[in-house]
Amino acid sequence: MNSSASNLQNLDLWNEEMSWIYLPSAIIITVCFVVGFITNSTVVLVFALRLRHSRDDRYFIPFLSTVDLFGLVVNLVGIWVIRHHSVSANTNSVLLCSLQWYVCSAIGCFSAFLLIGIAIQRYLKVCRPCGKQMTLRYRRLLLIVAFVISTSISIPFAWYYDLVKTTNDKFNATGYVCKQKESHRNGPVIYSITISSLVFVNILCLVILYSFIGRAIYQQTNMKKKRRSSAKRRNNLIKETNIDSDYPTTMREETSYQIQNDGLSEYCDWTLEKRHNNDRDLSSTENRFTTNMDAKSKTKSLGRYYQQLNKRVDRFTCMFLVITAVAMVSYIPKATMLIVESLDPSFWDNLSNTERSVAELVYRLHVLHHTSNALIYGYFDTRFRKEIKNMLNSFVGK
Repeated sequence: MNSSASNLQNLDLWNEEMSWIYLPSAIIITVCFVVGFITNSTVVLVFALRLRHSRDDRYFIPFLSTVDLFGLVVNLVGIWVIRHHSVSANTNSVLLCSLQWYVCSAIGCFSAFLLIGIAIQRYLKVCRPCGKQMTLRYRRLLLIVAFVISTSISIPFAWYYDLVKTTNDKFNATGYVCKQKESHRNGPVIYSITISSLVFVNILCLVILYSFIGRAIYQQTNMKKKRRSSAKRRNNLIKETNIDSDYPTTMREETSYQIQNDGLSEYCDWTLEKRHNNDRDLSSTENRFTTNMDAKSKTKSLGRYYQQLNKRVDRFTCMFLVITAVAMVSYIPKATMLIVESLDPSFWDNLSNTERSVAELVYRLHVLHHTSNALIYGYFDTRFRKEIKNMLNSFVGK
């Protein structure tokens, strides 16, 4: 009895020390949770109430935000449970240990598959705009396949992670810690290396796809510059020759050509809006220029047109590119450390308290991915920001 009571007291001291080690991670994750919960909830709410019928560019955004919400909740609960009770005196919480690892892995995998799906969709729209696109049917199929694969390949985490009996010489205590099983070492090592390798393969695929997308956008930018120069030369010629009667027809043809072949992807905000209002814009253009406009007015109008075209960038591709870059930065450290801890079972035990505190923080850096996505949406998607303002104004008006 005295030995058991002494061990429990020593376990309390051990848990107290571990609580300080986990404190920086707990604070960072809590802050990320508060920010991410507000922003991701806003995204889901706006898409549910005001953007339900938005174009296919935004299709994956609410699903990604929902995954981020689950990821934030799981990480918050996990870090505070570990901080208050990282070492157990028994194996009663073995189910919680396995479930936490399984859910975290499934969420991370599902998010990674969504990013791949988004990258493929951007690639088709930018690099193969006239080819077959990702229809609603294929987007739904991708979600189902991603969910099934993510929940399936994460099952071994529940098997290989358990409450492992661990002894701490510093406190002369023995307890159970949630980590990889030390028995059957080959299985966890092979699985961890496989999962980590899939992370790096995923990143490589994203880099390749966005490299092609970046090259296409660069070519489109150069094309826009050439067309702008050509239009300026044509406008100067019109001004010099004073052919006012031919200008409306010329302007109509030039505008129609630019709208349909402006060198931008068909999913760009500006292009879609132009094409949606194509007939109205062309009619307005014709009526405007059939009046007796002088050459100076024509120059200013055409200049504004090209200035607007030049300032528009492919916001959606840039948005998803930034999201992907943040995901890379967030998951590469965890994938690396997952391999290291699998190859070296005593990796965590050999670290000092300060080193382990930093390592734990880096290990959970993926929470930044779940937090930042909604902030990136708000920055790049002007329609999304507009709908937030409209929704707030409607609530305030009530």
